[in-house]
Amino acid sequence: MPEEDQRLQGNQDLGYILLAGIVALLSLAGYAGYVAYPRFDLPAASGIGLLVLAAGAGLASFFSPCSFPLLVTLLAREGTGTSAAAHTRLRRTAGFATALAIGATVFITLTGIGIALGASTLFESVTFTSATGRVIRLVMGMLLILLGLIQLDRIRTSFDAAHTLSAPLMRRQARLRRERPTLGFGLFGFVYILAGFG
Repeated sequence: MPEEDQRLQGNQDLGYILLAGIVALLSLAGYAGYVAYPRFDLPAASGIGLLVLAAGAGLASFFSPCSFPLLVTLLAREGTGTSAAAHTRLRRTAGFATALAIGATVFITLTGIGIALGASTLFESVTFTSATGRVIRLVMGMLLILLGLIQLDRIRTSFDAAHTLSAPLMRRQARLRRERPTLGFGLFGFVYILAGFG
């Protein structure tokens, strides 16, 4: 029996490694497409290729190892946290996953509408190599280093003020998910993609 458990664990580890490798390759392909193609006024043939690369990068972003396990765990908890029959649990999980997908779709649709109405002009000058892009990367990099030092306990600080501000919002969010779980999952899908854009 232990040998069987070890084999199953090895298969799971291999699956995670393969998933991480696929996500990394898709991310690199998306970045290569960004570098290789101009951003605007693309010929149709080049635009189709870039669309495929962008879709791959978006897929990789959705399955990002820093956020996707949270999504899977949340859905699994809702689907298995009941003593109902298997088909009922499956239907419940599928319903929540559908609500989450609708929330994500709403965000993407609103983003597309905003771009179509001219919002892209606000961001077209922000690139990896522009002054604004460099400042954003520098500030976010320093913030991540600071948070890492706090997590390692190299810098001692208190987040009581942040907790005081966020506690009412978290209570509201928990109540919404308890009373209207489908709507809660829809909002989660919307915010999930919004966070991915960040």
